[in-house]
Amino acid sequence: MIDPVDSLTQDFIVIGGDVSPGRARIKGAGSPRNWDIRQGYGFTGAWVIFTGAGLAKFQVEIALWLASQQLEWERFAKKYLEKAPSGTRPKALGIYHPLLAASPLAINAVVVEDVTQFEEDDYGLWTCTIKFLEFRQPKPLLARPSAAIPATGKALPTARDALDEEIQRKQRELAKLAGGA
Repeated sequence: MIDPVDSLTQDFIVIGGDVSPGRARIKGAGSPRNWDIRQGYGFTGAWVIFTGAGLAKFQVEIALWLASQQLEWERFAKKYLEKAPSGTRPKALGIYHPLLAASPLAINAVVVEDVTQFEEDDYGLWTCTIKFLEFRQPKPLLARPSAAIPATGKALPTARDALDEEIQRKQRELAKLAGGA
């Protein structure tokens, strides 16, 4: 379980054991689910088939305001955010921030989709955005939701209800025979 105070006050991400310089803000992380919608010809409604947990896409906004942070950024970016050299496969990066680690996200590895340029605001704050895509090895999964549980509705007759009707019918027959004798 994460400490809510630490989650709200931690202003950096950790990649590969290195702390990001400046201030980091997580934006847009989620826990998507993939569904295959199957609708038959001439039918209203559809079956939905769960095809697995999706991969989260999110951004981390980095803000720098000191020259020393700029130097730290250069080292950090060169180590983790550079494009993979031609002919090599990029590697997933281990990432940690309490908000990413918390359930239901549980994001602990990412690949870099994009890194934007730094832009300066009127107060000397330099910001850039790192766009991440969650990395997770695929696992086999076959699942289909079971029938929906009705919110309300008429109860279907049970076996006991049918037996009760049979007993009542026989009692009426017996009453007729007893009254006619």
